[in-house]
Amino acid sequence: MTENLKYIKKEEQSKLNIKDLITLGLYNLLIILLMGVGVGVCAAFFSFAFNGQYYFAIFTTVGTGLFAAPAFSLIFNKIKKKNAILITTLIQAVFLLLSGHAAIAFFITIVAAILAEYFFRKNNEYLSYLAYTFGGIGAIIPVYFMKDSYIQHLRDKEYSQEKIDFIMHSSSLSVLLAVVIATVILTLLGTYIGRKIYFKNFDKAGI
Repeated sequence: MTENLKYIKKEEQSKLNIKDLITLGLYNLLIILLMGVGVGVCAAFFSFAFNGQYYFAIFTTVGTGLFAAPAFSLIFNKIKKKNAILITTLIQAVFLLLSGHAAIAFFITIVAAILAEYFFRKNNEYLSYLAYTFGGIGAIIPVYFMKDSYIQHLRDKEYSQEKIDFIMHSSSLSVLLAVVIATVILTLLGTYIGRKIYFKNFDKAGI
């Protein structure tokens, strides 16, 4: 897969101003919207493909990687200032924390935020978005490596035993490996598509 699109040089010494923060907020709303679409599409696809055997939430990063990429590309290439990607990824971390996920999800996304910002400053959109997407993996890590505490976490949230059993049916490492591989492939593909859309449409339109 060959790409001839150039990267925009980052203004590394510039700070985010009020206008940038407003624009960043709008683009983050777009990311959240596209994430919702991606999760919905993945839920429908995997439910059909596997006859509803797996908990749809474990495929969240797969949907995010493909569908939210155009919005991430807007932030990466339009807001060319330090901490734009850091803030974007931290918003995901706060969302995971407030939506009742295990605390480890928050800390994993913090690490992802640092990596995503690092690659942003290195002008590597592919690795920056990959780090951003993998921040969402933290939400499902307890399913695979902290099973007892995660089951108790679900019980504390008053999940029925039937639903707990359904969620934990997806807890094999082979499922996690499949999720990771699918996330990498669709995130890289999503980045490629997102950059194509940005440079062929948004950049020319001055968006």
